[in-house]
Amino acid sequence: MFQHFFSDYLVKLQETNQQWWQDLELSKEAVNTPLNKAMQEVNFEDSAKFFEQAVNQPTALLQMQTQWWEQQLKIWQNVALAGNTQSLVNEEKGDKRFSDEGWKNDAFYSFIKQSYLLFSQTYFDTINSIEGVDEKTKERIIFFSRQAINALSPSNFIATNPELLKLTIEQNGENLLAGLDQLREDVESSADILKIRMTNNNAFRIGDDVANTPGDVVFKNELFELIQYKPLTEKVNATPLLIVPPFINKYYILDLREKNSMMRWLVEQGHTVFMMSWRNPGKEQSNVEFGDYVTEGVVKAVSAIEDITGQEQINAAGYCIGGTVLASTVAYYAAKRMKKRIKSASFFTTLLDFSQPGEVGAYINDTIVSALEIQNNAKGYMDGRSLSVTFSLLRENSLYWNYYVENYLKGKSPVDFDLLYWNSDSTNVSAPCHNFLIRQLYLENKLVQDKGV
Repeated sequence: MFQHFFSDYLVKLQETNQQWWQDLELSKEAVNTPLNKAMQEVNFEDSAKFFEQAVNQPTALLQMQTQWWEQQLKIWQNVALAGNTQSLVNEEKGDKRFSDEGWKNDAFYSFIKQSYLLFSQTYFDTINSIEGVDEKTKERIIFFSRQAINALSPSNFIATNPELLKLTIEQNGENLLAGLDQLREDVESSADILKIRMTNNNAFRIGDDVANTPGDVVFKNELFELIQYKPLTEKVNATPLLIVPPFINKYYILDLREKNSMMRWLVEQGHTVFMMSWRNPGKEQSNVEFGDYVTEGVVKAVSAIEDITGQEQINAAGYCIGGTVLASTVAYYAAKRMKKRIKSASFFTTLLDFSQPGEVGAYINDTIVSALEIQNNAKGYMDGRSLSVTFSLLRENSLYWNYYVENYLKGKSPVDFDLLYWNSDSTNVSAPCHNFLIRQLYLENKLVQDKGV
C-alpha cells in the first residue's frame, strides 16, 4: 500500500517541481528584505543584551538548569522505567495540540510531549529569571522565542505526532497528497510569508452569504463607499448612525450573517444606519495618508449623510483603527473650530493611547519601523496578506500551526466559517498611512500628545 502512495507522491512532486523552483527563486527575494534584515539585527542585539546580563548571574542559570534536569529525570523514570504515562508536566489551558489520546496512552509520545513542554517552560522561566534586561527587550525575546519553539512543536511533525502517524498509515498517505495540493495553492496566493487558509474561501459570496443586510451605496469617492441600510421599522430615530470600520480589514465584520449582524440588529431597533466601506489600496493609491481617512473619509461621509437626511448632527461608532480615525475626526472638528457634527462617538476595541499595544509591540522599534518604511515606500503599500499573517502569529498555535497541521498534514479542507472568511479577506494599507501608524502612533504615541499629529 505504501509503495503505491510513494509512487503517486513522487509523481506529484515531479509534476510540481518546476513551479516550486520558480516559487523558490521568488521567495529568495521575499526573504532578503529590509524587514527580515532588521529583525535579524534586532534579535542579535536583544540576544547580546540578554547574555551580557546572564553571564553575570551564573547562580540563576545553574538553578534553572538543575531544576530542568531533575524534572526531566522524573519524566524519564515515570514513563520509561515505570511505564506510567500520567503527565508530570501539563500544557497550558486552551492548548489543544496534544488533545489526541495517543499523547496520553503511548509512553513514547507521552515522553516526547512532556519533554517538549518542560523544555519550553524552562526556557521562558530562564529568560524571566535574568535581571537587568529592560522589559521591551525581554518581551521581544520571549515573543520571537515563542514563535520558534511553537514552530518546532512535536505536534507539527508526522513522526512525533501519534495522531498524524496513525492517520497517514490508515489513509496510505493520501492525506499528504491532499495536503500538498493545498500547500501549493497557498504558496501561490501568499505574499512574502506563507498565508495558510483558515476556511473555504469559495464558500461565501459578499452580498449573498455575508454582508447581506439590505442597503444601497448612496455616496462614493476615491477613498470609500457609503452604504445606507434600509430601515426595518415604520418609524426611525431622527439622528443617523455612522459606522466607521477599520481600513486594515473589510467592513463586513459588523455584518456577517443575519444571526450575527450588528447592522441588521441596529436597523431592527429603528436606527438609520450608514456604513463606510474603504477602498482596498494598490499602487495607484500609494499617496493616501492617514489624514485623508479623516478629511476625505469621515468628514465627507458626515456631509453626505446631512445631504441625504437633512440632519446636521449624527451619532457615530468606530471599530478598531476605524475608531482611531473617528476620534481623530472629532479632534479635527474641534481644532478647526468647525460646527459640532458628531453628537456622540462610541468606540469598539479602539486604541488611542498606544503606549501598551499588546504583543504587536514586539514588532515596534525604530530599527524594524525604519525597515518597514523602506519596504512600504518601494512597493507603495503594505500587503494585506502579510498583515494577516502577522496578526495570526500573535496566536500562532491556534491561528497558524493548527491550520498547518489540519490542512497540509491531515489533508483536510477547512470548514466554512464566516468570521474566518472575513479574517482571511486581506486589505492593503497605503505606504504613507502604514508608515504613519507604525511610527507616529505605535512607536512615538503622538496621538495622545498635545498637537502631536
